[in-house]
Amino acid sequence: MRSQRRTTSSLSKLIILTVLLLLFLVTLINYNVNTPSPPPSSSSSSSNDVNYDSIVKKQEQVIIKLTEELELAKSYTVQNTASLQSSPPDTVPKTKYEALQSENLRLTSQLTFTPSHPPPSQYKLGHSSDSFPLTSTTESCDSRFGTGLIESFKNSPIDICTGGTSKLTCYGHKHPFNSKKQFFCIAQNFEIDFNKVKGTHGAKKNSRGNEQYHSFERGAVKADCEKVGWRDVGFEHHTNLALSSFIDNSPNENSAEIEKGITYLLMRDEDMENAFHSTADFINMEIVHGVVGVERSKVVLFDRQPDGPYYELIEKVFSEGELRRSSDFQGKTVKFEKLIFHLESPAGIIFPKIGQNQKSLECYNSILWRKYAARVLKAFNLYDVKPPIVPSLTLILRERTNEKNIGRVLDNKSEVINTIKKCTLCDTKIVDLAGMSYYDQIKIIRSTNVLIGVHGAGLMNIIFAAEEAVLVEIHPHYRQDRHFRVASRMSGKVYMPMRTKKRVTCHGSSDDVYVEIDEFERTLDGAVRIAREFNRGMSECGLVCREEVLAIDEGLEQEYGRLGVRKGSKGNMRFPCG
Repeated sequence: MRSQRRTTSSLSKLIILTVLLLLFLVTLINYNVNTPSPPPSSSSSSSNDVNYDSIVKKQEQVIIKLTEELELAKSYTVQNTASLQSSPPDTVPKTKYEALQSENLRLTSQLTFTPSHPPPSQYKLGHSSDSFPLTSTTESCDSRFGTGLIESFKNSPIDICTGGTSKLTCYGHKHPFNSKKQFFCIAQNFEIDFNKVKGTHGAKKNSRGNEQYHSFERGAVKADCEKVGWRDVGFEHHTNLALSSFIDNSPNENSAEIEKGITYLLMRDEDMENAFHSTADFINMEIVHGVVGVERSKVVLFDRQPDGPYYELIEKVFSEGELRRSSDFQGKTVKFEKLIFHLESPAGIIFPKIGQNQKSLECYNSILWRKYAARVLKAFNLYDVKPPIVPSLTLILRERTNEKNIGRVLDNKSEVINTIKKCTLCDTKIVDLAGMSYYDQIKIIRSTNVLIGVHGAGLMNIIFAAEEAVLVEIHPHYRQDRHFRVASRMSGKVYMPMRTKKRVTCHGSSDDVYVEIDEFERTLDGAVRIAREFNRGMSECGLVCREEVLAIDEGLEQEYGRLGVRKGSKGNMRFPCG
């Protein structure tokens, strides 16, 4: 009797296993039957393109074999019922089935779509009802602000110095919001005579203009190639300063020092201390490295500007080893194996002109922006920071100093701060980023999910905020730029603006901004209401929240004591009718 019970139990287990395998098989068949046909092949397609037809046919063959194995398993169950006592279900020979199952998953992974292998007009999320078409907006945005932009640069090389052991190739792209095509260039086996590169950097910023950059005597840059189509490329201003000294058909010097690898000549924006303009430079570096196919290069600060607040960022995120200056080459002639002339900031995808182009404002959640932000956060060990449990509000102040007559200073700062501090069960911070190290800046921003400020460069930091975050931007009545709306949307954040009504008070060439508190409080209430639902939040209220509403969210338990807030009791949660 005991033996019969064991046999019956073992048979039941095997039947359950068989049913599960059948269900899995049905799912696989349903997936393949409902997968849309791939696009027709084209003679212009590259050899690396995915052959969708071939993969789908292979999957069909695998599924046929899976069916055969399942039938064998069922036959095995019938034929060996009597011997199950000595051969329990977990020893049923299913190795071949598992191998086929693994092969099917491998083939499925090959149908994963990437920018290099775009999907058909429809693709699957894993269920037959989960297909959706790619929109023209999605494709257009990717071509302007995503991996499509990198592909555009990569696919437009122009050789403008050829015929010898050296070469100069430039890569261009015309943004729809700019009037001309913009370029960066890659040189091979180019020499720089650093004795002819004039000007050194100092601790303080020089006056604006060419005084911030090196000057070059004739022959400072030279190479063993001949210029062709030189005028087909419109060099950016500071690249032109260097290449205006160029001499072609110059045999390489045997005495030249050899610099192996990829060297990046970074001519920073004139406002390199400004978070907005510097980010233009840095996202351009992200684009260029993407075109070249590397994460880092040997970065040389090829200007006369001081180190500035973002020296550490450049070194940690983009550079192989320590940053260098022209003076580090000690007047030597150096032959560079590969040399990149920077894609300068006016060619950036965050350039102010973008804010006046309404078509550009439709785009959202750019993989290029998010990748850049992730690289910075990882470099400073701030990527895996847990998101705030309660709304975390940070107000960025702009303060006037003796050194700089900064504008857009809050006229009624105390009222604005008091309104922010009304927030029930919230973290609040009031900061002036100008006096902080870069690490301390983004550490605060990373734990922020409601960032607040008057229009200014500090709001660019929204790209480093918590994964779910809101930017509250206060526009003075006269400002029309949409820089930070773009930054917020491109980094996948929520944008919530307000515009002041009262005319600003002038202080010479700068101004004080008066914020209407009623309007500000309504705007902030909306931002906090959204933030309370981030992550695992469950509090359906805004800036000022009733105790019984907060009490519904049991995930806030530890925050009451930390923030010194009394916990209330839940209201009556029972359905009152009937």
